[in-house]
Amino acid sequence: MHDKPILKCSNVKKSFSIRGKSIEVLKSIDLELYPGELVVIKGRSGEGKSVLQWILSGIDTPASGEILFDGIPYNRLSRKELSNLRRKRIGLIFQNFNLIQSWTAIENIESALLNSNLSREEKTKKAVLMLEKMELGEKLDYLPIELSIGQQQRVAVARALINEPSLIIADEPTGSVDDETADDLMNILLPYVNDKKSAVLATTHGNTRLESLADRLFYLRDGRLTCAASLKTHQHNS
Repeated sequence: MHDKPILKCSNVKKSFSIRGKSIEVLKSIDLELYPGELVVIKGRSGEGKSVLQWILSGIDTPASGEILFDGIPYNRLSRKELSNLRRKRIGLIFQNFNLIQSWTAIENIESALLNSNLSREEKTKKAVLMLEKMELGEKLDYLPIELSIGQQQRVAVARALINEPSLIIADEPTGSVDDETADDLMNILLPYVNDKKSAVLATTHGNTRLESLADRLFYLRDGRLTCAASLKTHQHNS
């Protein structure tokens, strides 16, 4: 395992006020994510898995605690700097995919390259190559509604990977698809972990296949994160 984590959070807490009552969602969360590993967090719906991912990606802020990305504290970054960090170094895969419904598959991919230094032609070429890698080369001009759920998921994954991020955060990546499609997704992500030396953080409410592939498995219960097991070393098969 690498000595230096790509992301580290210490004593992270988060509360929400509901009808005047404070609900503590996250309680003193400590977590380190290293390049080249798949970390899975398991928990029931409503336990705060998505909230934790939003905080780790800088979309939301904790009530207290510290988050470091490659040694840089989030609380020292402006909103614009955090947005640039997500765009360039963090790939987000949402459970509901978050595709722009009026945009084609290739337009959804190119949106992630909007602020890159590539020319228009280079952006298009890179997006086409990524979609071809996802076996969607014949669906470039299809709208999301014209794609199957599995194909929509691959577009979402392609968008997350197009900038070759250091950290990939996947919110219930296998929650909306069948087992075969879920396996296809993991077959895409795991070689990427090995090839690019990225870290992948995925959440699940009970996908045993995803759990079995994890390097480390955590449970999120009652706002606390506990390590269930260090399941394997970094020997993912492509």
